[in-house]
Amino acid sequence: MPEILNIGENIRAFRRSLGITQEKLAEESGLSVNFISRLERTSDQNVSIKTLNKIANAMQISTAQLVEDSQRDRETSLSVNQLIYQLKSMDPQQADKAAYAILQLIDAIKDTR
Repeated sequence: MPEILNIGENIRAFRRSLGITQEKLAEESGLSVNFISRLERTSDQNVSIKTLNKIANAMQISTAQLVEDSQRDRETSLSVNQLIYQLKSMDPQQADKAAYAILQLIDAIKDTR
């Protein structure tokens, strides 16, 4: 079972990997910039699951990812989450075309193994 680590560090890591500013995260989550900043800087924050859900939803990741302590999984999922975030930000038809192209690329890579 994964250990819980400094949630603020995870939030900062995901936010940065997605290229989201604290201001944008605050806007998308309905929280204040000051709260986001304090949460990322302080290791002893007492955060409700409701607040974590708001933050995770704003970054389009699962709440569980914010509390897991798996560096390898976090590094892998950061790229995947960035891709998902970008796809969700696109027009649905463009996102579908991009997803199809990515799936074709994945199939091509598998074939070369």
